[in-house]
Amino acid sequence: MPKQVDHAARRAEIAQAALRLCARDGLAGVSIGRVAQEAGVSKGLVQHYFAAKADLLRASAHLLRQEIEHHVRAALQDADSPADTLRRTLLAVVELGVRAPVLLLAGHAFLAWSVADPEVRGLYRAGGDAVHREITALVAAAASEPGVDAGAEAHVLLGLARGLADGVLIGELGVAEAVAVLDHQLGRIGLPTDL
Repeated sequence: MPKQVDHAARRAEIAQAALRLCARDGLAGVSIGRVAQEAGVSKGLVQHYFAAKADLLRASAHLLRQEIEHHVRAALQDADSPADTLRRTLLAVVELGVRAPVLLLAGHAFLAWSVADPEVRGLYRAGGDAVHREITALVAAAASEPGVDAGAEAHVLLGLARGLADGVLIGELGVAEAVAVLDHQLGRIGLPTDL
């Protein structure tokens, strides 16, 4: 009986290898041959699943988005209120710097590429817009200070969390310090931080 191959899993393994290379060496360090070596497969197998480097990178960008979403969803399992959900979401982003540095670094590489590639830019924009809508809704539901502009605060909080993740990644500050900065900002808009 012929061996059954899970093609979706194989594609994901190869895309994951490309993500590791993106994180380690940037997009310039990604080639079909290097991805094959990183994945422990033949160059021909990589080419079987991905006709060109650009196809491989686009698949990796999609995988990156899925993995970040999974990371955030896992952090929300026990959230019990909009304020708790908001804080846990932002903390999950901050903690990418220590819990999932490959995702953070690869994300930066793809962000740079999105300037030149409309498909990847669309992926980033769609993901960013969806996250912004979710954070806006959580801020609106949880903020107690009068006059809070939920949409503007969502941009501030997301920008802060992303910046703190970078700071944690490079050792500029520890996770506890980053959490204190995030909690300070949440407190400014009347959100509880002792959840």
